[in-house]
Amino acid sequence: MPCSWSASRRGLGLLAFVGLAAAWIGAASRETVAQRPAVADPQAGSGLWISAGPLDDQRRLLIVIDPQLKNAAVYHVDAAAGTLALKSTRDITFDLMVGDFNAQAPKPADIRKMLDVAPGRP
Repeated sequence: MPCSWSASRRGLGLLAFVGLAAAWIGAASRETVAQRPAVADPQAGSGLWISAGPLDDQRRLLIVIDPQLKNAAVYHVDAAAGTLALKSTRDITFDLMVGDFNAQAPKPADIRKMLDVAPGRP
């Protein structure tokens, strides 16, 4: 079945992106996720956000988010073995609509109520 040039090109671009991401992670220093800002892939033109950090002594965690499609993918990268393993993907559209799932007290609704009844508030 012939595939269009556009689909083939997108597939090759994604494959190249994942390969470059794996190489980048393998060569990266041992910074924590908090020390490394998310980076958009400038060549993909898709605005993907990438966050990486150590998972354990041998592996790194790679999170890729597509803000346009609102999808997230999680990978484990083992540079020594040369493997990139997809662990999970998810459409996060509805996740982002939940206001306080697993939030600890005071939850956002409780804070909102406290602010609404606060004396002297205009």
